[in-house]
Amino acid sequence: MARSLILAPALGALLLAACGDNNAQTPQPPMDEAESTAPLPDQPLVGAGWSMVSSGEGVALRLEEGGELIAALACMRNPAGLRVESDRFQPVMSEDRFTVGAGDEAYALAADLEAGRERGVEASGEIPADLLDRIEAGEEIAFNYGAQNLGPFPAIPEADRAAFAAECRETAG
Repeated sequence: MARSLILAPALGALLLAACGDNNAQTPQPPMDEAESTAPLPDQPLVGAGWSMVSSGEGVALRLEEGGELIAALACMRNPAGLRVESDRFQPVMSEDRFTVGAGDEAYALAADLEAGRERGVEASGEIPADLLDRIEAGEEIAFNYGAQNLGPFPAIPEADRAAFAAECRETAG
């Protein structure tokens, strides 16, 4: 009887091992990580360019390629604040941090996952004076949302950089 008590667990383990799947499988990334990869452009941003738009609502720098929005930075009035957006990012409901990089500095904003956007992600926060200095100085701009990255992007034309920074400073007070 003592032998059968000892052999029973060993026999059970052998049976489970024999029934197991011997095919090695490659680990798959978690669904959130797989879904959070930004679609990459098929080619470099050959036709992409920055433009500045100003209205009663604020001033914006928009990077577009073929008429499609890649990314935008805007200083909004009433209330004053910075808003960024990208149609290239896929929303991830567990991610609320959207970062703008200028040179070697990063500025964190809060993503608005309930914004009524058809596609992409937008975020907002205070207008950092240091960010405006870096934009005006011509530092490269990049965007990050979760595991998705865009940029660094081509230089913003000098006249647009200066006008954008001046209007943003006026808005920020």
